[in-house]
Amino acid sequence: MNSDNSRILIVNFWKWFKQNEFIYRSIINDNKTDLIDDILNKLIEIQKGLAVEFEESNGIYVMTISADGVEDNFDIVQKIIADAPQIKDWELVAFRQPYAKHKLDKIVITVYGHTLDPKQIMFLPVIEDGKIYIQIFSSEINEENRNKIGYGCLILLDSIIGEYACVKKINGFEYYNMKEATDFESELRPLIEIREYLDLYYQQKNN
Repeated sequence: MNSDNSRILIVNFWKWFKQNEFIYRSIINDNKTDLIDDILNKLIEIQKGLAVEFEESNGIYVMTISADGVEDNFDIVQKIIADAPQIKDWELVAFRQPYAKHKLDKIVITVYGHTLDPKQIMFLPVIEDGKIYIQIFSSEINEENRNKIGYGCLILLDSIIGEYACVKKINGFEYYNMKEATDFESELRPLIEIREYLDLYYQQKNN
């Protein structure tokens, strides 16, 4: 799709959303999450693979348009939000945002029957050729569920550091059971601390 066509589709998307925004307040007000499909179907016309999330904050409806962790879709998400109109009582956001630091202690998710707590999951940074890779260790991980638990860890990371940083600041992830860290367990840090680690790493790298 060329840029002119995508721009027309984006403009049409926002025109449609603005005309119907009162309906989509029901996603939050009345928990009508099935209405999200309407928005996703409109976004598919622009680009496949995008996601949306909704929340309410101090009387403001927040709609986040996400690339769902796919870096190839980052540019179109930024273009969509760049063209977003001003809509009363709405905040329109690109990418899943990190939680405020005072809320981080409350983050716990369940994935495929496994409870994932970023205070119990550990990480080890590995620097190679100026790139940073993160090894993640959890007692919940085994050979059969490695990919599923890994997906859950990425959801946690979106909440801790945000979708953009998760993709742009980290070059790759590997997932291991805690037993595989026996020889260097003292070097591991709780996943809840990864934001501070990355902030310091990139501050030192850029100085």
